[in-house]
Formats: sequence, structure tokens, C-alpha cells
Amino acid sequence: MKKIAILTLLLSFTIVTFGQEAEKELTRKERREIRKQQEKERSELMAKTLSVSIDEKQWVLEANTLANKRGASVNVTSSLNFIAVEGDEAFVQLGSNSGMGQNGVGGVSVRGNITKYEVNKNEKKGTYFISLIVSSALGTFDIRLDCNADGQIANATVQGNSSNRVQYRGIIVPVGQSSVYKGAPII
Repeated sequence: MKKIAILTLLLSFTIVTFGQEAEKELTRKERREIRKQQEKERSELMAKTLSVSIDEKQWVLEANTLANKRGASVNVTSSLNFIAVEGDEAFVQLGSNSGMGQNGVGGVSVRGNITKYEVNKNEKKGTYFISLIVSSALGTFDIRLDCNADGQIANATVQGNSSNRVQYRGIIVPVGQSSVYKGAPII
């Protein structure tokens, strides 16, 4: 068993070494073209994954920036600040690394039922506009989200019954690839 593990390890180092040597022989222009092609393939795969996630209502907007209604913004931790849609339920959370809040992560967590889910896709550009109405223990929330074709640029505005609103900016990922931490929701 040890011999197999050692052989496997040696083989993997050999493959990596040969791969690096082959890349060194390429010109700068060829390397750039290969990187562009790989990025294009990765972007196409992400776009297909995003499309399926949105259609199946299984996505999470992980925010790295929050802004209030006056436009003042702050960088935040994406694992604590997010909007998640899982089937007919939505989970909206604001959290902070510095302190404990009602939800256990220094902020507010709200779980609610989606009463309206509308998706408009711009076929020419590949962008999405999603409109959600969520009913929760804190009232009704209107969520408007737009994102690019691969989900790497996403903006959402969450507005409650009052005139307060919060804008989330970040990326959209499928629920299975998300690394968010859900706090205790208000019941």
C-alpha cells in the first residue's frame, strides 16, 4: 500500500513537471491565447450553471458589499451577508464578525416564503433580472436582483414595508457551492 502511494505521488510530480516544461516552450502570445480560451470555457460553464440554478430556484447571492438607501457602502463578509433562494423559501441575512445579534452572527436573519418569482433574461446580453416578493415574520420584502451572464457581478435591492432598503453587491452561486453560515431566523 505504501509503495502504491509513493508511486502515485512521484507520478503526480512528474506530470506537473512535464506540464510546466511544455508551457515554457510556448510563446507569450500562445500562453495568452490558451488563458483566454480557458477563461472563455470557464465563463460558459458558469453561465450554464447559473441558468440552471435560477430556473430551479437554488441560488445564493453572497454579498461582499452592502449599501444603504443613501448610497453609503461597507465591505462585508460574504459568508454572513447573503440572499438565498431554495425552492419556495428565501433567506435574507445581514451579519457582522464583531458581535452577537438576534441571529447569533451579529445581525438579522429572516426566512420567508416566496409569493412571487419572476425571471427576465436578456437573451442578447445574457443578463438576468429577478423579482421576488417574500412574506416573512417581519413583513413583506420586495427583492430586485440583476446579474451578468455568469453571476460574477450581481446587485440586489431588498426593501421592506418601510422606506428602508439595503443593497447587496456580490456574486451568485448555486446553493451547493455556497459557503454561507445561516444564523437563527426571526420566527
